[in-house]
Amino acid sequence: MIIQKDKDQLNNLSMNMILLAGNAREKIMKALTACEARNFITADSCLQAALSEIEEAHILQTETVQKEAMEQEYYYSMLFTHAQDTLMTIQSEYNIALHLVAILKTYG
Repeated sequence: MIIQKDKDQLNNLSMNMILLAGNAREKIMKALTACEARNFITADSCLQAALSEIEEAHILQTETVQKEAMEQEYYYSMLFTHAQDTLMTIQSEYNIALHLVAILKTYG
C-alpha cells in the first residue's frame, strides 16, 4: 500500500530532478554564450558542470525506475513523468551544445 510518505518522497525526488535539470540548462546556456565570445575554456567548463547535474538527476531517475522493476509498490506520478521529460529534454540540449562547441572550435 502506498502511503503519503512514499508520495512525498517521490515528489521531493521529482522536484530535485527538475531542479538539477534546470541548473544544467542554465550552464548549457552559459556555455553557448561563452562560445559566442570564443571563450572555449569557459564553455567547456560550463558543459562539464552541466553534465554533472544531468548525471546526478539521471541517478535519481534510474533508482526510482529500478524500484518499480523490482516490483516494489509504485504509483503513477505526473510530477515524476514531468521530471523525466525535463531531464530528457536537457540531455538533448546538452548533446547538441556539445557538438556546437566542437564545431565552433574547429570551424568558427
